[in-house]
Amino acid sequence: MNFNTNNSLDSVSAKSTRSKPSTSSAPEAKAPASTPAPSGNAGDQVVLSQEAQTLGRLQSKIDSAPDVNLDKVAEIRRAIAEGRFEINPERIAENMLNQDLLG
Repeated sequence: MNFNTNNSLDSVSAKSTRSKPSTSSAPEAKAPASTPAPSGNAGDQVVLSQEAQTLGRLQSKIDSAPDVNLDKVAEIRRAIAEGRFEINPERIAENMLNQDLLG
């Protein structure tokens, strides 16, 4: 199929175009003369939205946070050693169900 510059079909049928090999050596599409050629990345800029900037800051904080809350671990160890650590099965079950719903 051939298209003219108005994006409508030429009078040449699609069938006859398929049966003939293309003899034109010129590129089929050229950029308009008024469009400047890309000049590499010298002037390229990226501007992030406020949301993206906030997410980047949050990700940095998460990455720098320790995987384990050592203060919490120490408090639980003291509670176990002193016999004041109580297990609440309902709370454990509720947290397990909430975790399952999130995953």
